[in-house]
Amino acid sequence: MLQFYFLSIVLNVITGFILVYATNFMRLSNEIEPLDSFSENDDSDEELTEKNEFPKITNKLLLDDMTFRLVIAILSGLVGIMKLLSAIQNDVPIIGDLIPAVAGIAGCFALLMEYYSQKSSVQLSIPSIFISVFVGGRKYLGIFCILAGILHFIFPRVLFL
Repeated sequence: MLQFYFLSIVLNVITGFILVYATNFMRLSNEIEPLDSFSENDDSDEELTEKNEFPKITNKLLLDDMTFRLVIAILSGLVGIMKLLSAIQNDVPIIGDLIPAVAGIAGCFALLMEYYSQKSSVQLSIPSIFISVFVGGRKYLGIFCILAGILHFIFPRVLFL
């Protein structure tokens, strides 16, 4: 379906931007950074003057919002699973969109791990391989998501993309 094709591209790029550019609330040692981890010297982060003012992406306020990250993570995971199950017309099932689907599911898992560790009072016990991939390699995973989204947009009928 073309709707999942479009959603896969958009959500992979947004997930990639969150993983690369937004604040990392989870350290390698599985400790949680404080919510106000913005640098104090950075003058580009301005306070919102009104309650109803929409946060700007350039100030990283929208990308650092945990509710926004949760919604993007859930949507990215659902679209990744749906991309595995549904194929575009005359495309090979499952492997036809394998890379964008895997990128969406991996980005979803990284964001959900971070959300759970931030909101839960119970410490997360994760195997070290997952910590090295989804926490330590967060920026590389974000670049993978962005590239998967862009390549999926440019080359729509290529196998695995």
